[in-house]
Amino acid sequence: MTNLISQAYDPEKFRQQGHQLVDKLANYLADMQHISPSEKVLDYVTPEAMYSHWQQDLNGSLDDGEKDFFEEIIQSTIHMHHPKYMGHQISNVAPLSALAELLGATLDPGMGVYEQGNAAVVLERVLSKKLGAMIGWDDNCDGFLTSGGTLGNLTALLCARQLLVEVDVWENGYGRKQYAFMVSSEAHYSVERAIKVMGLGSKGVVTVPVDSHFRMRPDKLEACFNKAKEDGVEVIGVVTSSCATATGSYDPIGPVADFCEAKKLWLHVDGAHGACVLFSKKHKHLLAGIERADSVIMDFHKMLMTPALVTSVLFKNGEHSYQTFAQKASYLWDKQESREWYNLAKRTFELTKSCMSIRVYALWRTYGEAFFAENVDRLYGLAMTFTNILLEQPDFEVAVKKPESNIVCFRLMMENWSEEKIEIVNSNIRERVVRDGEFFIVQTKVQGRLFLRTAFMNPFTTTNEMELLIKKIRLVANMP
Repeated sequence: MTNLISQAYDPEKFRQQGHQLVDKLANYLADMQHISPSEKVLDYVTPEAMYSHWQQDLNGSLDDGEKDFFEEIIQSTIHMHHPKYMGHQISNVAPLSALAELLGATLDPGMGVYEQGNAAVVLERVLSKKLGAMIGWDDNCDGFLTSGGTLGNLTALLCARQLLVEVDVWENGYGRKQYAFMVSSEAHYSVERAIKVMGLGSKGVVTVPVDSHFRMRPDKLEACFNKAKEDGVEVIGVVTSSCATATGSYDPIGPVADFCEAKKLWLHVDGAHGACVLFSKKHKHLLAGIERADSVIMDFHKMLMTPALVTSVLFKNGEHSYQTFAQKASYLWDKQESREWYNLAKRTFELTKSCMSIRVYALWRTYGEAFFAENVDRLYGLAMTFTNILLEQPDFEVAVKKPESNIVCFRLMMENWSEEKIEIVNSNIRERVVRDGEFFIVQTKVQGRLFLRTAFMNPFTTTNEMELLIKKIRLVANMP
């Protein structure tokens, strides 16, 4: 063995480096909870400048002395734990879950088959059964974890296709038949992407209108279904959003389930962001009817304080999940048709996937369900508080006056401004706020109109940060 390899695997060196890194991260967390006025969410650097810096760093041509790599990464990465971070829906990671990820990354067993994944494979089933029970399903339910909501939605819709399409698509394709799923006009882009990846094209997406709160209108399902049928399109399922990514609105699952049962269609709930209210007594009513769904996905890496990516894919009837893929892998198992829940690759895209179950299990086991509920309730409450503050401002408009989640869409506007001017002003505001780095917010289009958008992800955010954000927006709006 070479000296370099021996150094890399030296237990004492690892112990020393680990202690140093944990100390740095603990200091970082302390700083984020006791913010100094000069502490920014992001020290913005252009992509090209950042690329040049790290290219020189790797080439050893930087003349900056012995800089600490870990410290520099902390400083040059956006601070998700900062109370003025109100941007994308990325988890405010709990330290224990990060430590569990370190454990999983070090052991790195591979999760496709039980003989490789062992305990972590079993933990996936324990979590899936627990979540299924919370949905209201019986013990026939089952599921697993996968890498993100996009892959989760695709997996669930592939299962629906395999069960409801009459031909063997895996072997023979679709032939001349056009199949489709009905989705809200506010559905996450990953749903349309999944449908098109499946080879169904634009006709595979039948768009259902939304109401004034951006929720799917069940009263329009029949007309959309009949129109698709007239156009030679066979609808095989409906996808509801819990919640819509842009506005945070929840589609009414119960009435959609009525329609699906009458038409014998698959009902999938894209709960990547908002199904976390399963843990909340206060907000669980937003998922009324979810027990009637055939499949559900939920991200732990959004509001459940877990490092990305951890998405739960759940099926009401666990047997259905085995029919999603029909491919032979004789080097992994002897009997392709056997129902081996512990050999995950029979039901997932991934064979070699990360050891993600322990990130969730460590939190759940240590703090209980109340831990997740408390965070969800806190974040949803922050959105309502911010909305109420905005409604008191004569120069601000909000898209949803009673937000259903932690998402708030708003914009600065004056009575005499045209829609074009409103868009230009607010787009400039967002760019200036991000480049300044004191706050981090995003922007989105809501039915063609541009809005600024906050997603409250940090439970340490307060009304003080909200009021400072409003002042900051007015300030940068008046900059030349």
